[in-house]
Amino acid sequence: MKTYKRIAKYVDVYMSQLVVALIAMCGVAALTALTMYLIKPALDQVFIAHDYHFLNMLVWGLPVLFIVKGVLTFIQNYLMVCIGVHVVADMREELFVHLQSLSMDFFTHRSSGKVMARFTNDLNAVQQVVAKTPIYLIRDGLTALCLVGVLFTLSWRFTLIAIAVLPVSALMIMWLGKTLRHLGRSGQQQMGELYSVIQENIQVAPVVKAYSMEEAEIRRFRGANDFFTKLLVRFARTDTVNSPLMEVGGALVISFLLWKGGMDVIHGVWSTGSFFAFMGCALSIYRPMKNFADLNAQIQLGVASAERVFDLLDEIPTVVEVPSPVVIAPLKSTISYEGVSFRYSSTDGKASEPRWALKGIDLKIRSGEIIALVGPSGAGKTTTAILLPRFYDPTTGRVCIDGTDIRTATLASLREQIGLVTQEVLLFNETVRYNIAFGKLNSTDAEIQAAAEAANAHSFIKRFAKGYDTVIGERGVRISGGERQRLSIARALLKNPPILILDEATSSLDAESERLVQEAVERLMAHRTALVIAHRLATVRKADRIVVLDHGQIVEQGDHETLLAQQGTYHKLHSLQILQ
Repeated sequence: MKTYKRIAKYVDVYMSQLVVALIAMCGVAALTALTMYLIKPALDQVFIAHDYHFLNMLVWGLPVLFIVKGVLTFIQNYLMVCIGVHVVADMREELFVHLQSLSMDFFTHRSSGKVMARFTNDLNAVQQVVAKTPIYLIRDGLTALCLVGVLFTLSWRFTLIAIAVLPVSALMIMWLGKTLRHLGRSGQQQMGELYSVIQENIQVAPVVKAYSMEEAEIRRFRGANDFFTKLLVRFARTDTVNSPLMEVGGALVISFLLWKGGMDVIHGVWSTGSFFAFMGCALSIYRPMKNFADLNAQIQLGVASAERVFDLLDEIPTVVEVPSPVVIAPLKSTISYEGVSFRYSSTDGKASEPRWALKGIDLKIRSGEIIALVGPSGAGKTTTAILLPRFYDPTTGRVCIDGTDIRTATLASLREQIGLVTQEVLLFNETVRYNIAFGKLNSTDAEIQAAAEAANAHSFIKRFAKGYDTVIGERGVRISGGERQRLSIARALLKNPPILILDEATSSLDAESERLVQEAVERLMAHRTALVIAHRLATVRKADRIVVLDHGQIVEQGDHETLLAQQGTYHKLHSLQILQ
């Protein structure tokens, strides 16, 4: 019931259109009943009493009646489809907006394919429910009530016999509904798994082909696809039980009415017209009842899908602003990590707690200082850096800018003064211009070109036929790794933030690309405070200070020569890279 109420809140916005549609449904129901009732006078007055005047009335009246009914049917169907489309559009927008508010841990733990299933299959199922359920429930319900009214006027005894099967049908529909909703939810969840397999296969296509693992991927897909297919078959089997049971029950009732009514007509209990009008109404009631049974599966699937959408809307971000947050001023003196410890939340749902990524980090960074974070893999370098823009919050301790705990600041004022350039360059399937200006969409063409020139990107951009209006493909697949990296640096240059986070920005590049990127990085870091995450120690020699992490702790600090002289962790890393 809670799910129905939440869906109803979205429909409330379009109440005026719904009211018009409901009026049209009432008209269709009344005209359907009237059509069945006219069978009685048509038979009694025209075919038996030979009333020419009434025949003329029918000849002219019936087309008008069906034209009006057709117009009302169009109105109800069109308005309900429009309401369904707009309700789902509103839900889709709210879902997307909510997605922007969620913290990084959500995107770390959730498969993008499963999230996409909420936007596609689940919302499509909700749209079908919103568009069709009122038509079937209200129009067909009113039609059935009007027909029952006609039946009572013709013979109340026969009517009680005809509707005796309804309680049994209702109980059967309710019983099947629970099973259908469970199967529907399981099916939608498995569709998310299937989407996830497909999306992962597309993203890692080069790896699949390089390792000749096409057959293994086919087997993985086939397993997910087969399981999904079995769920659909179970859903279809349960759903299709409705129609045969309804038809058998209806046939038994109609057969009895035909026998008893025929006997009564023969004995003169009622007229031929009355009997055929009664049978026409009774047969017409069968269609709405069958629609109810058929609609049951669609409703249960839609409700199960709506529950999955609302589950996502109910996700609570872990990184939130405090009540009355402050607008933090741009960095003036220091960034400080004070007793910072951190561990990522468990993703497997087991009782065991994940390991600590950071333990008791104390670090002060002066404005304008370039700090290099080095250490073995898993030492906590990236974790240290991403706590600064509040992608996550420390488990204990705090991070401050000029003495202000960043958790008390607005996320916008904090993040607008931080630029991020990562090893895995994240670009949009948009134009070069859009990707460079992403952090500052109101930039002029001159500003965009100046940033590209500073990032050593203008030279390759102008070689494109469309220049800055060239679409670079999903994740920038149409350009090289070095070119993608230089666009990322241009984006950071245009944003012009006082603080930079560079996560191995020059790795995995050829010598020429690395030189161009390194030049761009040096221009980017000039007169800024920078946290540079580096695996190759040759890239950190120009840093003002090198901070060495190991097992989530700071084990050494100093410049290149000082750390080499200490013969510690940094010296071991340096010696190992020289050997390599």
